[in-house]
Amino acid sequence: METETHNAPPVVAVVVVHDPAPEFDEVLEALAGQDYPNLRYLFLVSASGSGDDDAAVAARITARLPEAFVRTTGANPGFAPTANEVLRLVEGDNGFLLLCHDDIAPDPEAVRMLVEEIFRSNAGVVGPKLVDWDDPRVLRAVGLSADRFGHVDLGIEPGEVDQEQHDGVRDVFAVPSACMLVRADLFRALGGFDPAMSYYGEDVEFCWRVHFSGARVVVAPVARVRHRGRLPERRTDLRPTALEARHRVRTVATLTGPARLLGRSVELVLLTIVELAVGLFTGRLREAWASAVAVIGLVPRTPAILRRRRAVRAVRRVPEREITSLQVRGSARLSAYLRTRDTTTFAGADRQIRRWRDSTTAPVIAWIAVLVGLFIGAREFFADGIPPVGEFLAFPDSPRRLMETFVSGWNPTGVGATSSNPTGWATISLASFATLFRMGLLSTLFVVGTVLVGAIGVWKLATVFPSTRARLATLVVYVATPVVSGAMSSGQLTVLVVFATTPWVLHLVRRAAGIETADPTMAAADVADGLIALDRNERVRRTVAAIIAVALGAAFAPIVLVVAALLGVLLSLGTLLALASWRTAVNTLAITAATVIGAAALNFPWVTTWSWSTMVGPPPVGEAGLGMVRIASFDVGSTDFAVLALALYLPVLAAIALARAWRLTWAVRAGTIVVVFGGLAVLADRGSLPIDMPAAGVLLSPVAAGLAIAAGAALAAFDLDVRGGSFGWRQPLGLLASVAVVVGVIPGVYALGDGAWDAPSTPLSSVLEARLPPADEDGSYNTLVVGDARLLPVPGTEYRDGISW
Repeated sequence: METETHNAPPVVAVVVVHDPAPEFDEVLEALAGQDYPNLRYLFLVSASGSGDDDAAVAARITARLPEAFVRTTGANPGFAPTANEVLRLVEGDNGFLLLCHDDIAPDPEAVRMLVEEIFRSNAGVVGPKLVDWDDPRVLRAVGLSADRFGHVDLGIEPGEVDQEQHDGVRDVFAVPSACMLVRADLFRALGGFDPAMSYYGEDVEFCWRVHFSGARVVVAPVARVRHRGRLPERRTDLRPTALEARHRVRTVATLTGPARLLGRSVELVLLTIVELAVGLFTGRLREAWASAVAVIGLVPRTPAILRRRRAVRAVRRVPEREITSLQVRGSARLSAYLRTRDTTTFAGADRQIRRWRDSTTAPVIAWIAVLVGLFIGAREFFADGIPPVGEFLAFPDSPRRLMETFVSGWNPTGVGATSSNPTGWATISLASFATLFRMGLLSTLFVVGTVLVGAIGVWKLATVFPSTRARLATLVVYVATPVVSGAMSSGQLTVLVVFATTPWVLHLVRRAAGIETADPTMAAADVADGLIALDRNERVRRTVAAIIAVALGAAFAPIVLVVAALLGVLLSLGTLLALASWRTAVNTLAITAATVIGAAALNFPWVTTWSWSTMVGPPPVGEAGLGMVRIASFDVGSTDFAVLALALYLPVLAAIALARAWRLTWAVRAGTIVVVFGGLAVLADRGSLPIDMPAAGVLLSPVAAGLAIAAGAALAAFDLDVRGGSFGWRQPLGLLASVAVVVGVIPGVYALGDGAWDAPSTPLSSVLEARLPPADEDGSYNTLVVGDARLLPVPGTEYRDGISW
């Protein structure tokens, strides 16, 4: 045993301790249980403010590790300055330093494997795989990546389960300071950590300098270390966001090469401005503001930055381009976002799990079919422009003129009035940048794009179903309902806007309420919802996203506010009817109220001109009385075989009959939306309501969303609750629901063949325009059309019953 100890290079475990958690005894036990034969211990206990407490910590250490050297620092400058004390306390450059936090528990063979790998890879720094303290199956870090601005990318997602997907030894830009093995001579040559960094970012800055020296930084996932990692809870006096931003900016300013420093500084300023703009609309303003303060703070700290640059100049051994090649190209934040497209978060009964998404081409094929079908259905629109039917009015030729009219305070509609103008005018004017101010193209993309926006929204909403088949059914049912072809054929822009907005309202409100995808491995458990715990900032961010979505819809169709409010109420009601959590129902109601109020505020001052009559619009052309069958089959325009859409109601019943747990909860929510909005459409068609109601298509768009959700719930129930069970009535009903989905989408698919959704080629507005004299060169004129609001070629203002202009 003595010979083995003699041959093994010495390793000094340097543990920085400050007010350790109750689990510290477990930390000591794990360190004492290492199988490496030449391991020594140095505990640096930073002062807690009470000498008795420090003495008690030292006693705990020596009780388990009597051979350990314990040193009380007498102050608490932070992890990095405290760890640097090893340069003074440990002499010599032989061997290695194992730098550790006081909340890690390495597996018994971890130190030995780290030493073996540092020799095998000829590295200067090697780090282990960090896993969660309470659940070692969950990853916390397997090395770190960083971009040229110091933004860190963990390479994993929160709650990601360790499935050996990261177990290859590889070079990384940095390893966390929670546990890193460093060559003693390298740590001394580099001067240790940056003493100006107390917490957050010291590991990235140190490893950046390691790369400058020509040494390698490697992660060895075979060595596993449990990590608690709850510094914000233990040190409530720290400001993590501000510290992280300040140290990140300092790292970039001190370590960027001289040739790239000017350009990097300009990029950093521009990136900070973009962060502020994005943070304002995504609820991440605190992080963006911290970055801005850190960048501005570089100015008074310029002398210190210059001194630090001179100090690190001596360790540069490799060209700057080699360091850049080790960093993430572009943005680490963007890379992290794109990687989330390959993973899925599942909510269990009491925790959140992230797993890699099943590899399948079905969603890609489905989306290609949707895009191709949309292009085929609108090919005449792309060729000849949007026909001036109903609410499909041509956009003004000049976006500048549209913006000037918006801010003028004069509304030119009808005979003109001094009032606020629609927020949508400003939105259209700004959106013209995307089409290089080609307003005709913008008009076409706007109308056709409403269908695409609705499709994307319902696909996002369908992520509550872990089954790919269920998500595809939800998508196909929604985009293929006859409500799209009916609205296109009769020029009902309001219906299309509601169609685009409805799934986004449902998706964003349920996310703000903490409802996520339930873990499919818990299908047998009676979990009513896949709920996750949201902190205040995240809930606010998600609510702000819902506010923006509803505000954009209301900017073009104010009735969106009413639809959004009723959708939120029905989500809550469906939650209670399904016997799910009443807290979820209350949260949904509160978020809905905040969303509607916030969306109305974003449309100020135009919102002050709204009234119920302007929101619902003029009554439909012709007398009421389409009948229940036409209403139920979404036959609100000119759609052949629309009656086949009645088959889409079978999955609603099938989902409620077959589903259980969270599938049943969503089936009940979908059924509630279908019954209430469908009932309102039928009663409005009969004239049985005491107030005017919007066009049938406005009320039927949420019905289409409810049918789509029910179809997804029915197929998810078939996959998780029916398939594999004993044969009975459930299997045939599940198969019938699948067949009903196929039959129900036939009218929507068939309508694509016309190329213009049967929109009239010679609308009334074109006939009137042909009889009007051309505008002379000295100016133009307005045309006042007086008649029945139901027959006017443009949306009108009612003067009295039967007469509008």
